Amino acid sequence: MAETLEVAFTVNRRPVRLRVGSDRRLLDVLREDLRLTGAKEGCGKGECGACTVLVDGAPVDSCLMMACQADGAVLDTIEGLADGDRLHPLQDAFVEEGGVQCGICIPGMVLAGKALLDREPRPDAAAIREGLAGNLCRCTGYTKIFAAVARAAGQRARPAPVPAAESARPSSHRPLSLEAALELLSMHAGEVRPLAGGTDILVRAQDGRQSRAALLDLTAVPELKGIEERGSDLWIGAGVTHSELMRSALAARYAPALPEACAVIGGPQIRNRGTLGGNLANASPAADTVPALYAAEAVVELVSVSDRRQVPIDKFFTGPGQSVLARDELILAVRVPRRPGVRGAFLRLGQRRAQAISKVSVAVAMTFKDGRPDWARVALGAVAPTVIRAPRAEAALLAGGYEGLRGAREAVRAEVSPIDDLRSTREYRREMAGLLLERAVRRLAEA
Repeated sequence: MAETLEVAFTVNRRPVRLRVGSDRRLLDVLREDLRLTGAKEGCGKGECGACTVLVDGAPVDSCLMMACQADGAVLDTIEGLADGDRLHPLQDAFVEEGGVQCGICIPGMVLAGKALLDREPRPDAAAIREGLAGNLCRCTGYTKIFAAVARAAGQRARPAPVPAAESARPSSHRPLSLEAALELLSMHAGEVRPLAGGTDILVRAQDGRQSRAALLDLTAVPELKGIEERGSDLWIGAGVTHSELMRSALAARYAPALPEACAVIGGPQIRNRGTLGGNLANASPAADTVPALYAAEAVVELVSVSDRRQVPIDKFFTGPGQSVLARDELILAVRVPRRPGVRGAFLRLGQRRAQAISKVSVAVAMTFKDGRPDWARVALGAVAPTVIRAPRAEAALLAGGYEGLRGAREAVRAEVSPIDDLRSTREYRREMAGLLLERAVRRLAEA
């Protein structure tokens, strides 16, 4: 049963404090309580971007964010961009370029463009396409929309909004420490579901498969954050987002396939919310971060009120959507051995470049000595009930040269066990696994 929580945040430079149901999404509170209707309910599953708002300057899908998760944040909606009667430069550019269409998707497009220009004042065409990859428009093409963002590049805009007022700290559903989170999870094991970014759980809630009133938000737990060197390992907190991993120099150095995998997950809005721990907990055989972690020989740290344990990544998953994670446990972090000189690559095929589930994915990690491979790891996603390693392909790669590469490609075709489904066929996945492996290895050899 939903409880009533007090939350506080700043919306369009105005402090707001109100009571909301623990099962209410940010989108619903904005539209119904605050009458800010620029954000639209499109797909309700984070695929279209029509509900995009800015949270602490980053675009997010407000349909996939609970209202209590916005406590203490600074929010911007389309209603707050204009300065009185004077439009924001980006709004002017959309008008001048004729990029304004039906009004369903355009507010989200403008806000995604603003976030991009605030972060990168003079983006090139590729950066503009990537910045708006989480926004779909069903009216027509994107040429005028991209042109509007390019036109506004470099123009001065109003300073950033003022900081939020002190948060209301709704700790019953949003614990502020790991200890509190574990105690709540232990007390209500089987009754509540841990919530991180919400990009999977809230989709299931939209389909009626999960109650939004039975979620335990972990986004305010500081012990789940951070990317740092600890001893001989790289330590990555379970609450680290895909966007943070994309920007991490440490992740690029010691688990180089991982930032590449994060870069193709969803669009910017999904990457700004989705977390590494959530991707693991979801236990999908098509999860993009998981092959990269297999290739890095990662270890998953699990914690409960009474115990801590470390599970090698290849022992963590037991089947599609299943893992060894107990009901009273949380994923604390992932540890990756710091291997000097490691190179990595992640490649995948999907229905489209953004906002698509992988049909097949390959992660490769290798080290070289005197120009020849002396260590290799190969992992594949969406080709078996769980992500898998390909030891025969790894052994073939160590032979080096074209013959080693050809042997690895043939070996990996035999090591996968894909299925036919709505997204692809068994034989296509088998062939593409070998092809992607070859492309990844060539990239690493040429680096």
